[in-house]
Amino acid sequence: MALNFDPRTAPRNHAELKKLVQAVRGASKADETFWLEWKSDLELNPADRADKSGRAHVARAIIGFANRMPDEASRFVEGFGFLLAGVSHENIGGVKQHDITELVRWIQPYVGEEIRWQPTYVEADGDDGPVAILVITVDPPRWGDPIFCMRKEAPSSSRDKSIPEGAIFIRRPDGTTSRARAVDLDMLGERLVRRAPALDLALTLLRGSVIPVTYPESDISKVMDHLRAEALKPLEKHLAQNHPVLGNMAGLIGETRSPNSYRSEVDRYLEECRATLPEAIDAATAAIVEPIELRLSNQTDTPLLNVQVVLHIYSAVRALESEEGDEMGYEYFARELPELHPYGAGFRLSAPALHSFANLRSVHAGAPIRIDNSGPVIIHLPPVDLRPGQNVDLEPFVLIATEAAVEDVAVEWTATSTNMNGSVSGQLSLPCDEPRSFVNLFAADPTSKRDR
Repeated sequence: MALNFDPRTAPRNHAELKKLVQAVRGASKADETFWLEWKSDLELNPADRADKSGRAHVARAIIGFANRMPDEASRFVEGFGFLLAGVSHENIGGVKQHDITELVRWIQPYVGEEIRWQPTYVEADGDDGPVAILVITVDPPRWGDPIFCMRKEAPSSSRDKSIPEGAIFIRRPDGTTSRARAVDLDMLGERLVRRAPALDLALTLLRGSVIPVTYPESDISKVMDHLRAEALKPLEKHLAQNHPVLGNMAGLIGETRSPNSYRSEVDRYLEECRATLPEAIDAATAAIVEPIELRLSNQTDTPLLNVQVVLHIYSAVRALESEEGDEMGYEYFARELPELHPYGAGFRLSAPALHSFANLRSVHAGAPIRIDNSGPVIIHLPPVDLRPGQNVDLEPFVLIATEAAVEDVAVEWTATSTNMNGSVSGQLSLPCDEPRSFVNLFAADPTSKRDR
């Protein structure tokens, strides 16, 4: 069975590492990979003090992971390497748990101080109850790293299994770790002398602007009056058609509310509408205005993986996820309002009717955009891959100015890539439109933002 684990991102917390442990238990021996090794049992402090085989195995794995090439390693789990002890494709037996400081003291003499690695223990459900799994994480290799080797001899009772000081190990694509060959030393020499390429990206505005949206009390009153009139229209129609014999209940099968109780229900409905106006306005605005779309350019001759752009905006604005639809803004606005069972509409269903969002769809598929409006606006745009010299249009978003009139909005941005060290940052300016009342905005042609 294949390893059931997504290698696009690295496991970083206890829950994610536990998922990796469970994935190993459900895998097969052939699923040990370039970035993952497991061992069903490991004794780091045996009764025989001369037996250093457990420590030697850990050191060998750490060195092998550290001696990978950066561009190859970055293709999986962001370049990290993982050694799991106490679990295999056959069982989860666990290992004896030791103090982390003591564990590092046992391994450090063999691997030296330049390799970046961290041990931790993960509690997992073993075959016979809860057990501890040792997880050793080796940081991604980097251009300019030295050639790592055993810093101390690891003796064995069988001389042919002893590992001499200076031994160099390589982690291979087939999931094995073995002594370096001449061709491996050539590649590691290239890694040593090769200068880490500098991250060089450009971010430009492709289209869109900041939309100042105003909320005049007169327009809010117009909307509330319209909602009241629409809500009362069925009742007024019924009263206008009052039957001379049957009275006000004529022809209203299933209607149990009196006119006065329905008017009270409408009053409560309008109070709820007033409270949800901001969310309803945002939902409509996100669907009908032209979003801001940024273009990211790779200005290096290196393919860049998982490039993420983070925007920081300190102006009085609010960010929204852009949606794409084909209806007038008022249609989206109305969908976000509370529901009212119209007078005379028959029996009320036990389950509330669900709003239909068939005409609303996310502009981009894939990883979601993350927006934080709690302080300065922070937008995490979904990561993208870029070939050398390639331009990629990032996921669009909507920016609403919360003041009647503002100057162009300054945006600070930072970008990082999983296969290149460092980050690049810059600033860009977003133009700001003339202020518009939300009522006028909703009356605009929804196709205009896609025809520009």
